[in-house]
Amino acid sequence: MLLSKKTSIKVSREYANLIGHMCYAASKLWNVCNYERQHYKETGIEQHPDWYYQKKAHKEDLWYKQLPSQTAQEVCKLLDKAWKSFYALKRSGGIETPRPPRFKQESIPITYMQMGIVHERDTGRVRLSLPKALKKYMEETYQIHENFLYLENKIFRGMDQIKQLRIYPPEKGNCKIIVVYEVSGQEELPQNGHELSIDLGLHNLMTCYDSGNGKTFILGRKYLALERYFHKEIARVQAQWYGQQSGKGVKYLATSKHIRKLYKRKHDSVTDYLHKVTRYLAEYCREQGITCVVAGDIRNIRREKDLGHRTNQKFHSLPYNRIYIMLEYKLKRYGIRFIKQPANKKSRLN
Repeated sequence: MLLSKKTSIKVSREYANLIGHMCYAASKLWNVCNYERQHYKETGIEQHPDWYYQKKAHKEDLWYKQLPSQTAQEVCKLLDKAWKSFYALKRSGGIETPRPPRFKQESIPITYMQMGIVHERDTGRVRLSLPKALKKYMEETYQIHENFLYLENKIFRGMDQIKQLRIYPPEKGNCKIIVVYEVSGQEELPQNGHELSIDLGLHNLMTCYDSGNGKTFILGRKYLALERYFHKEIARVQAQWYGQQSGKGVKYLATSKHIRKLYKRKHDSVTDYLHKVTRYLAEYCREQGITCVVAGDIRNIRREKDLGHRTNQKFHSLPYNRIYIMLEYKLKRYGIRFIKQPANKKSRLN
């Protein structure tokens, strides 16, 4: 089973330069491949280039050689996924005029795959490989003589197999990373008839019923308060910012750094809260000896229904899919079965 952890680490000036250059090279490689896809007929390519073609065609290019081989291939692969999503959206008609993948104006995160990562078990240090072309450029331009990139953090301890390491462009000496690692999942427990039912809702995020002791309890009451707070704060700042731009005669109103930070804070706060709630629920199931959790699947619940503008808006923002994903992998670690039951069937909670 694959899990991920996100953290921030401090990096030296030399390491920040190395990581920043690779993130910049990744954005340039993305733009080169994206331009080739949009104008493949003008460049003399017979058919629309795919991931396999581009990773071979650009193997000797400047920006490709500034990245580890698998990292450069991952950039091409992510662009390929973006184009496939564009064509799928175009076929489905979900949006009248969908836009193709955009060009990157800033540096983008890079992904180290397993072959480029060396990690000794029970240590908080990983070693990342650097491409030959990048090392030569750094020595000649910045007098940086580094053969490898070493990252240290306590989250690396206890990880047996690190599958991926996603590194974001450094900011003020700090660098955000996401580590994807593999853990051995526990075998599913034999069913003993002890179940927990969950109904998702707006005011009460999760209403739970324990079939063993007949206890009903509610989790996630703080979620709606978090949503309301950030919605009001974002609306207040937007009104001030857009009012200032309109007063200056700006025709096309633009967002601000403050507004973007508020959206990020909202996303991080909600994600942190959902992790805490689902972790509590998984621990409760383990302690009570529950072997099966049944949750109502409310996807497509609004289809062909008019619930009103406000209710539809609240349902649209409800992160039910993230809740399902968090519950499933947290329960799986304890061998507890997780079932999503369609909402059109009678709820087990009743």
